[in-house]
Amino acid sequence: MMRSITRALRAVACKFRASNRGNVAMIYALALLPSLAAVGSAVDLTRAMVVKMRLGEALDAAGLAVGGTVGLSEAEMTAKAQKFFYANYPDEELGTVTALSVTAAGNNLVNVSGSARIDTAFMGLFGIYYLDVSVNVEVTRESKGLEIALVLDNTGSMAESGKMPALKSATNELIGILFGEQNTPSHLKMALVPFSQTVRVDTTMFLNNGWMDSTGNSSTARLNFANNRYAFQVWTTMSNKSWGGCMEARPNGYEETDDAPSAGTPDTRFVPYFEPDGPDSSAYSGYTTYVSDGTTGNQDTRLRRYQKYSGQNKTDPNKDCNLQKILPLTNNKLTVQQYVNGMVTTGNTHISLGASWGWRVLSPTAPYTEGVDYGDPEWTKAMVFMTDGVNTIPTNNTWHKSSYTAFNYLIRAQLGTTSGNAAELELDDRTELVCNRIKEQGIRVYTILLMENSSRSQNLMRNCATDPSLYFDSPTAAELTPVFQAIAQDLSNLRLSQ
Repeated sequence: MMRSITRALRAVACKFRASNRGNVAMIYALALLPSLAAVGSAVDLTRAMVVKMRLGEALDAAGLAVGGTVGLSEAEMTAKAQKFFYANYPDEELGTVTALSVTAAGNNLVNVSGSARIDTAFMGLFGIYYLDVSVNVEVTRESKGLEIALVLDNTGSMAESGKMPALKSATNELIGILFGEQNTPSHLKMALVPFSQTVRVDTTMFLNNGWMDSTGNSSTARLNFANNRYAFQVWTTMSNKSWGGCMEARPNGYEETDDAPSAGTPDTRFVPYFEPDGPDSSAYSGYTTYVSDGTTGNQDTRLRRYQKYSGQNKTDPNKDCNLQKILPLTNNKLTVQQYVNGMVTTGNTHISLGASWGWRVLSPTAPYTEGVDYGDPEWTKAMVFMTDGVNTIPTNNTWHKSSYTAFNYLIRAQLGTTSGNAAELELDDRTELVCNRIKEQGIRVYTILLMENSSRSQNLMRNCATDPSLYFDSPTAAELTPVFQAIAQDLSNLRLSQ
């Protein structure tokens, strides 16, 4: 069609050039050529503008896709841009794409540029056979703030099958993706909560701020000592030994809340972890003992005798309290990395404790107040929650029915029962309760189950996640890093708005 029009125009021009019928024909010819050129050029330029508009729309889509994802290499950015660009600029569109490029300027700026060529229909009469059109799209990443708690299982089973080295490596990969090249970003804070059968805090911070039950008023403070004594009293009688920073669980439902510790409500304050010495009589087997009882009597009488600790230079009351301390929210990349690399394995598994303390480091209320208020539109709160097992109670055949944990001895019924199986199910219920409360506060929860295929654990961790798509299985330690990478990528995307 266009070729026939062009041939017709050329024919008309030739006739005018050959005409000898006088000045009128010559003037008409001279006037007609500029008019035809103007009309033809307008058609070609209109077509070029259509190409430019469609090219811009396709580049916008590509720019938003690339700009909304961080941590990609240049090749990965280009591949992603091409995918979105050609989805919006298929081959049958007017114009032929001649170039497409992506460049990133720092962490917050992405440039996507492209060009296309369109063959002219009329301008070829004047030696212009095509037009090149180019568009440049610049996407500025506006980062929302992100507060993230890494709640990581540090129990004894994490020493098996390369789990702990894999966890450290995967966590450092997540840190690297989120922090990027920034060592102290203004809109990123991260906390670390290692957990086992207890957690460990900074002793000075908790004592100086009045968060500990230093006077023994909590309803669980005096359970393991005779004559109404409590742990801090007993610590003072020992020789050069003191509380190591591990905690018992708060009683009467407060362990499953982020309520601030208060002297007016003693059960909200924290009771220090103190693993008692077991009876040393051969009549009572199954106990771990580290000092002489110095008395006769039954199992509990021997265990609760507080005088036996006087003058003792023993670290045993802090048994299983060699955990890495909880790290409150910080924007210091190096500090977080050092804490991760310092994690060790010890103790049994109380998943509910990890969830509770992960919540507390994100909460704006004491004992940790680094977090912004819930619902702050400029910040997102998230928790990455990893375990390799199920809630466990270390039962035994002693009168006390179990080893000591943050929920004391099983015989003390701090979980509402003296049955090991029932206590483990109660821990599951409490884990679910805490997870639901965390999610109600708008905290985004990712959960990971490492090398554990029991349906009980799978259901518990899947239900704890904000959405089933945020629950991850890692059948082997080697598969943990890709899981953490995927979570880091998702967290990065949450921070961006174009």
